[in-house]
Amino acid sequence: MKGFSQALILGGTLLLGIAAASGQIRQFRPIRPASPAAPAAKTVEQNLIPNADFLANPPLLGWRTDFGFEGWYKNNKDYVRIVTDHAPRPGVRVVEINQPPGVASNQGTKLQSPFFKCEPGATYRGSVDVMTWHPVAFAKVFVMVYTTNPEPELHMLTTTQIPAMNGLPALKQCYRVQFPNPKGGKTWATTSREFTVPEKVSVKRATALLVEGDLRDVEGLAVKLKDASHPVSKFLFEQLSADTKKQMATEPFPDSLGGLLMADLNKILKSGNIYTPERFGQVRLQGDMTAAQERYASFKVEDIQNVEGMAARFQKGADPLSKFLMERFSTTTRRQVHNFGSNVKRHSTLSPSEALQKALVKEFNELVLGDCLYTPELFAQVRLSDATQAALKQNLRGPELVKLNRTLLEEAYPAELAKATAAAAGPPAGDTVRTNRLLLEDTYPEIEKLKRRPDVTQRPEYMTFQPEMFGTALQEKSNIVSYFCNFRIVKVKAGE
Repeated sequence: MKGFSQALILGGTLLLGIAAASGQIRQFRPIRPASPAAPAAKTVEQNLIPNADFLANPPLLGWRTDFGFEGWYKNNKDYVRIVTDHAPRPGVRVVEINQPPGVASNQGTKLQSPFFKCEPGATYRGSVDVMTWHPVAFAKVFVMVYTTNPEPELHMLTTTQIPAMNGLPALKQCYRVQFPNPKGGKTWATTSREFTVPEKVSVKRATALLVEGDLRDVEGLAVKLKDASHPVSKFLFEQLSADTKKQMATEPFPDSLGGLLMADLNKILKSGNIYTPERFGQVRLQGDMTAAQERYASFKVEDIQNVEGMAARFQKGADPLSKFLMERFSTTTRRQVHNFGSNVKRHSTLSPSEALQKALVKEFNELVLGDCLYTPELFAQVRLSDATQAALKQNLRGPELVKLNRTLLEEAYPAELAKATAAAAGPPAGDTVRTNRLLLEDTYPEIEKLKRRPDVTQRPEYMTFQPEMFGTALQEKSNIVSYFCNFRIVKVKAGE
């Protein structure tokens, strides 16, 4: 045993000597078993939707349910509330949509989450749980992406344009994502989707007002406006401000004349329809549809103010005019009319009302540009105004005939169509401005063509979650009820 100890000491001395000789003296420590690594903390993805669980007071704080600025949704808020019934687990607050059958089968009911910032180029994942309690109900889920509106002065409250409010700038929709349609039935189903927000978007300008660069030849235009022998120039010159007239009387024209002239012309563009046959009788109006014709013929979706009533009249064909119009409609439009209010399966992202409105607008705008719609047989059951009867005796042509055709349709369907004068009312930079602009372009080549104006390139800034609920329910007597909960949007990849 003594010999073994000496050998061990000798061996230890030998090892120490070798290490010292190499200049690397190390302290040897006993080896201990490694402790198991601590589990990594689970990363919780941040839900970007404010008040997504409806725990605020009031529960729908920040959510939009009032869409009174859209005619079809003026009562939308009455059909939306927060409940705890039918929740997937206790304590969860859910959105209940309880809507009449007529609403469900047409525009449906919708709500929008609070707006929140998004990152251009980033990838997100959105999800929501849905339960379509009623068998005929079906849901559509969207994420809407918005950019700053380059024309905030329009103040147009629509689905795609929202004025500055609640601390946000004026916004314009630039991108939309639709989620897979969730399964129906009295069980909760999740619909989800990943999507990437575009880096940049192109935004079309809506206004036709003159902007810098639109007056291509200020001097040439000023010379023409001073010519009182031309009816349009005489009319415009009389509307110019005193400062503008003073500068036009100075030669050479001051550099500031262009800005003054543009401001005055924009006031004229917004002042109301400037077309009269006498004033523009010397002007050759360009295009397939002249500016004045477009002004009179421009039926818009909101002009079809009672699509259910109009569809019913076309379906029955009880009066000669409705029967005649149905025969003139395209096959696609006739099919939409026949299927309106039925349970036929649809694949469009538009509601039945929106789809039929768009189709009818196209049909009516084509009809009013043709021959006179009036015949004694077609309008035998229509009570025409004295003014319309007088116009029928004048053998009108061109823009005035287009106006007459629209008036004939308005008087034949007074409960279904908006009057042209009412349709033209609204934001000053609406259809009237564009029509006036086109008239001036056709009169003066010194004014840049509106169609050449480039789009505006911008970056997306905000997004919102928008679920909608519909139902093929015209034959139903009870309300159509459905539920949403667990709204989530998380960022899964940053933009490059």
